[in-house]
Amino acid sequence: MSATDVKTTWLVDKSHTKIQFSARHMIISEVTGHFGDYDLNFKSGDDFSDSEIEFTVNVNSIDTGITDRDNHLKSADFFDAEHFPKLVFKSTSIKKINDEKFKLTGNFTIRNITKPIELDVTYGGTIKDPWGNTRAGFKLQGSINRFDYDLKWNALMETGGAVVSKNINITCDVELTKAV
Repeated sequence: MSATDVKTTWLVDKSHTKIQFSARHMIISEVTGHFGDYDLNFKSGDDFSDSEIEFTVNVNSIDTGITDRDNHLKSADFFDAEHFPKLVFKSTSIKKINDEKFKLTGNFTIRNITKPIELDVTYGGTIKDPWGNTRAGFKLQGSINRFDYDLKWNALMETGGAVVSKNINITCDVELTKAV
């Protein structure tokens, strides 16, 4: 194994990371939420173009700011957290577009249904913090069709529009520290 094959392990800084989602509500507004409990395994070479990423989210950590809505999202109508307590993303490739942009492809599993997903990644840079730690920052953005994962609960309004949109936007602001 050459020195260029050695990968760096990175640890997620949960105090500076947010795993968020949003959905259109009744066509006219957006509802946002986030997950507070997750694990990230991240290994990379120097320029992040050969990164290996595995991300697991605890469904029961969903937080939209409304307890009744969170409980509905955890129910069998949506995530069915009792039977499917985890969301899982495993990278399959990452393509460097330029020094700041990447395309991250992987398999995303919800309710034991796995589909490929592509995320746009913006690399914010790498710095040495005041305590001597090496940090890297990223923003990931993409969307999924929730119906692809059997998250099909919906109600129609009298105008014909859906109460909750099919497309769910995903935004993750991630700060990592290099493991020592």
